[in-house]
Amino acid sequence: MIKSIIPPMPKLPKLPKIGLPSLPSLPSRNTVAKLVPGMSERDKVNSEDPDVPFNSRGTLGFGHTVRLEIYEGTRSPDRIYRGIEMINTEGLLPLGQVGTARVGGLTLPKAAEAIATVFRLAGRNTREITVQIISVENTPVVSLNGDVMEPEFIPVFKDMSVRQAVTVTGGRKPGSTTRGLYISRQGQRHFFTSLEAADKNWRPQAGDIITLSPDI
Repeated sequence: MIKSIIPPMPKLPKLPKIGLPSLPSLPSRNTVAKLVPGMSERDKVNSEDPDVPFNSRGTLGFGHTVRLEIYEGTRSPDRIYRGIEMINTEGLLPLGQVGTARVGGLTLPKAAEAIATVFRLAGRNTREITVQIISVENTPVVSLNGDVMEPEFIPVFKDMSVRQAVTVTGGRKPGSTTRGLYISRQGQRHFFTSLEAADKNWRPQAGDIITLSPDI
């Protein structure tokens, strides 16, 4: 028997473990069920409503199910619509007797604009229309617009602050010197002089619309 003359490989030193930054914790479906009392526990219209992957920065398509509320007016807003609706094969989102909004292929910010347009064309054009998208496919979201790099929706994560929500979107536009912001909830618009003031008095929740003021 011939013994191997190849010397054993030296043991390599153990490399230190590098910790990866943790992602924000998204709420469970049980949390989604508590978002709007009186509505279905899940974003489903019926047993044939499929589970479709959802990316808040992507586009909407067939099978995506949207939980939303529509308000008219700002001083004393009236809720004029509430529902859980699924986008059909033609890319249309049914909105009860008001009609349908063509949202297939649109991002959430563009979809919200399309939905608002449907209500305006239906005669709801004397008072401001606020579209509050609460969740899509059981993913709670908040909307950010105004003096931001780009309007978008982001998932609600655990212990989210207003500042964190704004940071996720990239913050204000380059060169901006304004500080004020508005937050809409259930059609009511609240003003804050700064992100610091908002963080002291507000905790974002699904459906909120955070608008960074371009003027104040």
